[in-house]
Amino acid sequence: MWVRPEARPHVTRFLDYETRTPLRLPFHGEWTVVWGGSAIQDNYHAVSNDQRFAYDLWVVRDGSSHGGEGTLPSDYYCFGLPVLAPARGTVVWARDGLPDNRPGQLDPGEPFGNGVMLDHGNGEFSVLAHFRRDSVRVERGQHVAEGEALGECGNSGNSSEPHLHYHLQNGPDLMVSEGLPARFVDYLANGAPVERGMPVKGERVQRRPTSPGPPGTAGSP
Repeated sequence: MWVRPEARPHVTRFLDYETRTPLRLPFHGEWTVVWGGSAIQDNYHAVSNDQRFAYDLWVVRDGSSHGGEGTLPSDYYCFGLPVLAPARGTVVWARDGLPDNRPGQLDPGEPFGNGVMLDHGNGEFSVLAHFRRDSVRVERGQHVAEGEALGECGNSGNSSEPHLHYHLQNGPDLMVSEGLPARFVDYLANGAPVERGMPVKGERVQRRPTSPGPPGTAGSP
């Protein structure tokens, strides 16, 4: 009989860290938090150093993340939707060209797949991962504004189905830097306004609407 050790959250000195960057949710419309929060029952990422407070998000309609059979990336409602810069910053890493996996398959040799890292200039770095192949719109050294499109949601890298991975860390090294709590500002959680907070597993979240999103984006009129 095999006995697995109980998964435990990574011991971090940043549990009570207050995010310096005024982060906004990196998408238009309403998305659902698949994994998110500080507790391991809400966030399987909590076992790791760099992704201690990471989020996975996708779009749900009528209780499902996809239409059709769900056997193609394009069946998923979030696939191809724009991914936005959560705050202004400088691109320090951008990757593109990796294929989108068929749902159920993984590419463990490329943990983040296609994606972008932003240096916010205050010891905080945003990592956005699993972008759709050939969708990354920025390059290393480029300065971006908050809300600027970085690419599109996809299923590249170590991802079994289309979703957006986001986490904040304290350095530019993808594998060594330590994860930081990402507290977003000015958003809705299950329809209620939140001035500043950390979304958790199961919440439906979106930017607080100030103007209609671009036509065709999830949750826009």
